[in-house]
Amino acid sequence: MMENNGKSRSDNAGGLLFVGPLMIGIGLGIYFGNAAVGVLVGLGVGFILFGLVKAFMKD
Repeated sequence: MMENNGKSRSDNAGGLLFVGPLMIGIGLGIYFGNAAVGVLVGLGVGFILFGLVKAFMKD
């Protein structure tokens, strides 16, 4: 059985939705030759998705 360590379901789901866009942004940034811009775009999208999940998901 896995322990939850005090994290809510929205924290777990939001964490996955945060990392996904970050990785996509890094990959696109490297592909288009500007990794820094890709990281910043991925971070921005990840933070927005994380906030939306926290706001709308019931724990």
